[in-house]
Amino acid sequence: MASNACKLICLVLFFAFINQGYGDCHLNDLSVKQSKTGKLIQNKPEWEVRVTNPCKCKFQYTKLSCVGFQSVTPVATSLLSKSGDLCLLNAGKFIFPHVDFVFKYVWDTSFDLKVIDGVIVCP
Repeated sequence: MASNACKLICLVLFFAFINQGYGDCHLNDLSVKQSKTGKLIQNKPEWEVRVTNPCKCKFQYTKLSCVGFQSVTPVATSLLSKSGDLCLLNAGKFIFPHVDFVFKYVWDTSFDLKVIDGVIVCP
């Protein structure tokens, strides 16, 4: 009887450690990298923003700090919607694991875009 209890406890601990591994994703796992595409529009460079999710979890309602953000060409609100100094990515839909989320804008300089909020959804 004690042997079965020990096996049960070990099994519970084993699954607890496995499930804990899924919770290892954090907002700071998302990286935001920007680069010039080489294209000029109205004498201003086009910038490509690439949000990379290296984590095994999905991110939803992902918000960036986007103080002063503007673009000569419109950015589709389905990609980036601005409200004050916050920008919502992908209309709040998932940023999937191992898939880059990309959008472009046109301005003289790049903006300091940082992930500041979101919901982590793990399997």
